[in-house]
Amino acid sequence: MQFDEVIRSRRSVKKFDSSHAVTDEELKDLFEAVVLSPSSFNLQHWRFVVVRDPATKAKLRKAAFDQEQVEAASAVIAVLGKLDAHEDAAEVFGGTAEAVRNAVVPMINAFYENKPAARRDEAIRSGSLAAMSLMLAAKNMGYATGPMIGFDPDAVSGLLGLDDQHLIVMLIVLGKQVGELRPRASRFGTETVVKLERLDGAGLV
Repeated sequence: MQFDEVIRSRRSVKKFDSSHAVTDEELKDLFEAVVLSPSSFNLQHWRFVVVRDPATKAKLRKAAFDQEQVEAASAVIAVLGKLDAHEDAAEVFGGTAEAVRNAVVPMINAFYENKPAARRDEAIRSGSLAAMSLMLAAKNMGYATGPMIGFDPDAVSGLLGLDDQHLIVMLIVLGKQVGELRPRASRFGTETVVKLERLDGAGLV
């Protein structure tokens, strides 16, 4: 599929074929693309939990305010942000030249140490970049997706066994779409959302 077709045809879907199963092989192909997403210092803050078990999806549905797509989707993917990703710097840069490693690793640790807000911001930022990659890659594979923030994070964290160093950036439901989509919601024009040179500059027309 051409990129223009992928990005213009991707939609947030809520109706899925509950009989369709996504395979390990398909997930492997999907995530091998997703992990190429950018992240601050290449720390790769993202982690993912893929839920396909029907019983767990039923529990997640309850934690997501009874939204049916959670149970009907082939998989529910929890996109997580790793709050202590800076501690992985030595491993991330383990294959680089010693001089580079000795310069970069302490710099990264100093950048994030004792800065919980910065660590949280970066976990969400990097997780969001990976989430968009996931939705576009899934569309290219013929799968529909829908990002979700409508859930009880404490309940979902408990169901997924998360610790205090992993926050939920969003849930993404993935599967085969059924039914007709509603017309695409309106979008602001580029003249509204893109300003040239300054926020009070001319809009892009």
